[in-house]
Amino acid sequence: MNIISRRCINPKILVHVHDHVTHEFMSTHDYDSFCQLIDRWKTILVEKYNVKPGQTIFASCGPSIFYYALLFASAELGLVYIVDWPHAYSERDLTDPKMTLFGKIDFIVTTKFSHNLNDPQCLIWDIKRNEMYGNCIIFEDDFHNYEIQDQNLHNSMATTIWATPDSDLIYSCSSGTTGLPKKFTNSHRKVYLMGERQGRICFQQDEKVLHTSLIHHGASMCYHFLPSFMFGGEQYTFPSGITYQTAINEFVNKNKINHLFLFTPSLVLMYLKNTAPVTHQVNIVTLYHITSDMLPLIKEKNINFIKTCFGDTTIGVGFFIKTADQTTDPANYDVTNMGMPLDDFFQFDIRENRLYVSCPELNEDWRTSDDVFEVIDGDYHFRGRADQYRINDEWVNLNDIELTVKELFGLNGANIVIDYEMQKIYLAIWKNNPQAELELNKFFSNNYKSVNISYTLRDQLYEQFFNSRKIDNSKLRQFCREIILKERI
Repeated sequence: MNIISRRCINPKILVHVHDHVTHEFMSTHDYDSFCQLIDRWKTILVEKYNVKPGQTIFASCGPSIFYYALLFASAELGLVYIVDWPHAYSERDLTDPKMTLFGKIDFIVTTKFSHNLNDPQCLIWDIKRNEMYGNCIIFEDDFHNYEIQDQNLHNSMATTIWATPDSDLIYSCSSGTTGLPKKFTNSHRKVYLMGERQGRICFQQDEKVLHTSLIHHGASMCYHFLPSFMFGGEQYTFPSGITYQTAINEFVNKNKINHLFLFTPSLVLMYLKNTAPVTHQVNIVTLYHITSDMLPLIKEKNINFIKTCFGDTTIGVGFFIKTADQTTDPANYDVTNMGMPLDDFFQFDIRENRLYVSCPELNEDWRTSDDVFEVIDGDYHFRGRADQYRINDEWVNLNDIELTVKELFGLNGANIVIDYEMQKIYLAIWKNNPQAELELNKFFSNNYKSVNISYTLRDQLYEQFFNSRKIDNSKLRQFCREIILKERI
């Protein structure tokens, strides 16, 4: 059955536990002992919290082996997992469209220290977020301290499966690039089939896999977490996250880890630049372009391959999967060429330059991702987003102005968004660059008669607008709009 449960886990799996500060090895769980952790979570959820299929759950208590067990426990009980729920950094964030999108959440699982005002890791606005939107807050301490009341109930958990293939598994949301974010749902069957396909294409059987983050966006369950447990052998967790580059490079090399999920270009480049040439097989999966400056580093650092996955979280993951490896020729490399379809799981059609996708296996009819593609000799070449807006009676192509900003300000230097309702364009500058600003203004004056930057946001923290894997354009748009409206008063 196409259900996310322990039945889809590789029976040869080994889940290692390391100290979250020193990264020293502590223990290992095999398949049977990991399933015991799943059963304990299920017993607590049923016995203490009386969970029901279809209720929603959000967890921010990892990454750790207890978090992974909770994911499978929740799935087997038919709970719906919330992803793409942002942190709160201020009072205004509490009413952000992405914050309110899922309504009341039945269960929020978190840690006591994150709710302790005296702890340096406490996020006060996340506490307010949880209290405002959570019907019931569960602390991870329950897993360690709760005394099971009904042993017969606990014994039954190994075979208790309340989910069906058609049960909702994930609630996520669109990126909000062009407007308000929208909620969308993925079923057990869809996630299972996409995750299993992703695993067959991008994973090698029983390889060592590294985890660095929570299920933080709509596609990460299928791109990494689920394939890891389906196909991977030894599972490692780097609890301090992906930003500590020296330590993580040492951790990968010491444990001979084979598979990394580095979801942004900056993470890929940071790893490639900081690692010593590896002496074991290392495979990397990312969600964005494999840029030409990565190619010499692949060779220099002896990386086996980097694969990038092109998809649309509202339709499906892994439409195209592009590979760069030791044989990739930099002289003939085309970053826009996503290659040919790898199988018949998805069907593709180009209509008025837009990519349309259907999935016969899931009975999903044609939908467009609003991406522009061109087919050349069977290869699909990505030509950018199709979004065009009429601003001040002139057509503005979002892809053109985004590329210009990226070229002038560099990676993560600035972001630009269109507010169609207000007929305005906002620029957020994260790294001060007067020359780039001057050139951007010239670009607008040279290409448009009456379109320009309506407002420039400065002196804000990049991290507070970064959601899961990229800048949250919907939050940035709303933030700038509110500032302008206040200035009018």
